[in-house]
Amino acid sequence: MFGHTHGTIFALTYTIIKTCNHKGTFMKNVLIIDDEKSLLFSMKAGFEPFKNELCIHTAENGREAISVLESIPIDLVVTDLKMPEMDGFEVLSHLSEHYPTIPAMVMTAFNTPEIESRLTEDRSLTIFEKPVNFDEFSRAIIETVNSEANDGSLGISLTSFMQLIHSEQKTCLLEVKFQDKTGHIYFAEGELINAVYSGIKGEEAVYKLLEFQDAHISFKRPPQKKVKRIIKTSLMHILMEGMRRIDELKEQPEEVPSQDSERENNSTNPTKTDHTVSEQASTQQPLTKGVNMASIKEVLEKFKAIDGFMAAGAFSPNGELASEINVAGVNIAELGALANDVLLKAQKATEIMGVGRGQLVHVEAPKAHIFARCLNESTDYAATASGRAHVHLVMVIEKEGNVAMAKMRLESIIMEIAEHFR
Repeated sequence: MFGHTHGTIFALTYTIIKTCNHKGTFMKNVLIIDDEKSLLFSMKAGFEPFKNELCIHTAENGREAISVLESIPIDLVVTDLKMPEMDGFEVLSHLSEHYPTIPAMVMTAFNTPEIESRLTEDRSLTIFEKPVNFDEFSRAIIETVNSEANDGSLGISLTSFMQLIHSEQKTCLLEVKFQDKTGHIYFAEGELINAVYSGIKGEEAVYKLLEFQDAHISFKRPPQKKVKRIIKTSLMHILMEGMRRIDELKEQPEEVPSQDSERENNSTNPTKTDHTVSEQASTQQPLTKGVNMASIKEVLEKFKAIDGFMAAGAFSPNGELASEINVAGVNIAELGALANDVLLKAQKATEIMGVGRGQLVHVEAPKAHIFARCLNESTDYAATASGRAHVHLVMVIEKEGNVAMAKMRLESIIMEIAEHFR
């Protein structure tokens, strides 16, 4: 009886919501989920000036949120990630499976520019770092609910979901469904350890699952038996490689001619040269393919002469690690992937400012200096030209290391390595 009454109350609320705007237009329903009662109270008070545009609904955990979703036509969900009973990840999973047309935003106390950059690029998922800047928060909500460009999608892809799990160090099993296809991805304390899809395991399974567009993502109970870790590559590197592969698939023609038809075409069209065919094939190869890894490693060994040297790696512009020297256990693969993004943004900024192309980024951290150097012989900072070197070098030295010597060696060594990328 109580449950029936509860539903009736929500039904009445729905009717009021649809008629409370004196202008005669439907109001937008926004659901904010957070286990901090004081935050929810201040949010409702903050949106009071927008009471003719928005109806703010709140929930203290995921279970309460589901009750609201089942009773009221929600236009936007904003959720915290860490909550009791049912956390924000499970809320996003529930939305993906049952309400895929409702857009979502995320609040988190743990956010970095790198995470925000990657997620913003990936289908425009908005992240708010706590404590929330209310002016930005309210502006983003109003723009989202009133946007005519809303494509009716959740706004969070598998790539975004995986990065959130990594940032929050969550242990879980994800089930990824697309049409009649199903795969699973395993995380342990935020680390990607395994994946399975259609008989494929490990990294290749992840790459296949990343190809799914508008996949339904749900949490499943992790197996009682400990899952063996077979994925050792950093998550960021895998995601970047996955996006590169997706871009290649998009660039491929819809119909690929068979070998017989290709031979027939070449015989009737003598103007088509072997050179053209080889160029098409080369676009589908990793940029480090054919690079002499051993020779590059020999060059990188010269970094060891720098006082306080910790690690260094040579990367393609796509973030593929060609070779590394590491004496301090630094995760140079993931660091290099992030450095690629930083370099591209720095170069774009300096081009816009009209001061020339930026080539070196120096980050001074509490315990180390990080240097990211780009050498691109192309006239376009974001492109790679055939026969011209485009290589990134990332180096880490201790806080008290010799910075001047590090920069000098960086310049000379990148010139040597460039020979292997032409």
